[in-house]
Amino acid sequence: PGAPSPAPPSSGHPDEGRGTDGAHWHPRRELHFGTADYVVTGAAVGVVVAGAVVTPSSRQWRGGILFDEDVRDALRVGSLRGRYFVRDMSDVGVSLASTWPFLVDALVTAWWYRGRADLARNMALVSAEAFAIAAAIQGGANLLGSRERPFGRLCGTEIPEKSVDCEPDVRYRSFFSGHATLAFTSAGLLCANHLGLGLLGKTGDVLTCVGGFTVASATGVFRVMSDMHYATDVEIGALVGTAA
Repeated sequence: PGAPSPAPPSSGHPDEGRGTDGAHWHPRRELHFGTADYVVTGAAVGVVVAGAVVTPSSRQWRGGILFDEDVRDALRVGSLRGRYFVRDMSDVGVSLASTWPFLVDALVTAWWYRGRADLARNMALVSAEAFAIAAAIQGGANLLGSRERPFGRLCGTEIPEKSVDCEPDVRYRSFFSGHATLAFTSAGLLCANHLGLGLLGKTGDVLTCVGGFTVASATGVFRVMSDMHYATDVEIGALVGTAA
């Protein structure tokens, strides 16, 4: 009676995790980022840069397919000013989604809250690899597809022909949606980080995963509402991003 309780076993790792109560914490699995991952990430970044500097052709794909026109008619905001506002909201959504795996999951949760700098580093590297792969696929499709954005048909009438939106480098990048791709890449990463590692506990992890896909879905819908993409552009972006 009165004797101190034995200390919990330690793995001896200098960055061994901790919880807020001081107890040791271990992820459900470890992440490893090796040489092959650096090569893949570097190659993907090269493709992304190349796709960003090359201007798509303006002589390829116009108009919707399947249900695209019906969805456009149902969701597109009526006024040009309203569409610009919703477009800004989609920018906010993709910005929030794209930074969360790095700033919140890796830096705040894994490093500061759980005390695992090594895990935080690998989480950030894996996230960067996933974003690079998704963006490379999307950038290549942009150039090969050269699909005119839905609003392109309004250039010269409702939208001035000389506006930035009507320049080929903007106008012919509809297929497929980069915003949807990045937002759903983030959602997939959030679910992998939380459900796979157990960063916050069952309730917190499930809510984070659901929240990620909610923000991603809203971002995709905003792209259709703002006339920036067809529904099929957003759906393909969602599939590619989640898979990445």
